[in-house]
Amino acid sequence: MKKTILALMATAAIVACSKSDDKEDDHTSGKFPKKITQITGTTRVERTFELQDATRPKKETITTYQGSSTNGKVKIHEYNYDTNNRLITRVDPDDEPSVWYLSNFSYNANGKLEKEEMVFVTLPYIIKNYEYANDKLTKKVEKPASNGDGNYITTSFEYPSANVVRVTKTSYSVDKAKKGDDVNEWHVYTLGANGNVVKDEYRDATHSYEIVYEYDTKINPEYISFRVQSTPDHFVTLLTPNNITKKTVTATELANSTKVTKTVHRYDIQYDGDYPIQIKVYSVPEDKTAGETLVQTTEYTY
Repeated sequence: MKKTILALMATAAIVACSKSDDKEDDHTSGKFPKKITQITGTTRVERTFELQDATRPKKETITTYQGSSTNGKVKIHEYNYDTNNRLITRVDPDDEPSVWYLSNFSYNANGKLEKEEMVFVTLPYIIKNYEYANDKLTKKVEKPASNGDGNYITTSFEYPSANVVRVTKTSYSVDKAKKGDDVNEWHVYTLGANGNVVKDEYRDATHSYEIVYEYDTKINPEYISFRVQSTPDHFVTLLTPNNITKKTVTATELANSTKVTKTVHRYDIQYDGDYPIQIKVYSVPEDKTAGETLVQTTEYTY
């Protein structure tokens, strides 16, 4: 069987896998936005939340606009929680009244997410199982509910040191009972204060990459308790306690280590107290005489 190996190592702070939920909650946001608007190029995405309380939405309406159009495409999420304020179901209604998607979340005795089951109408179609050792995430297995056609993904988490998590991902697809080639990936994330990802190292077939992140000391309003609990590997998606202020990507050719390319993004943040109300992301050119380019704008309403 042909195997394609793509390196994926990860250095992650213990915040993602701390020994207690209380440790995680030390850095979670105390309030959730009522609206988040993000503009990237000619696309504008408005996420409006109907809140159950200060930190938990019960309904999210996502409207995506293209160009100058005033007619956006609408998608809805509905959230339900247990008596411990943990997310237990997310319902995604479709345009057709009889068609909907559902995600069920279940937790172990220590409050860690154990299983996520994705359901189409009444039929389960994807299952994600999470395994732990000493309350640390060690494995995530995603597969079709019927063990039939679809994607099979196993992600393993190792802890070579106190603030390092090595993440190895192996996946393959099955189509009409035919198994595809294995794909192995690994990344390296290094985390700093509060569990923020400060470095991500990986490689592909031609380059090695190092991504360095810098942060403020303010609160990331989307780093909220129910999301942290329902996403044990949240650090992989850069769901972090604080807000990124700078991102530097260094790419080095594997065949010639003298060929290095660097790209920089600067995050200009406006705050209301400890919370951001606007984040503008600029691409910073290597030529200091050239102007910066606005890449993305995100606005928060509380």
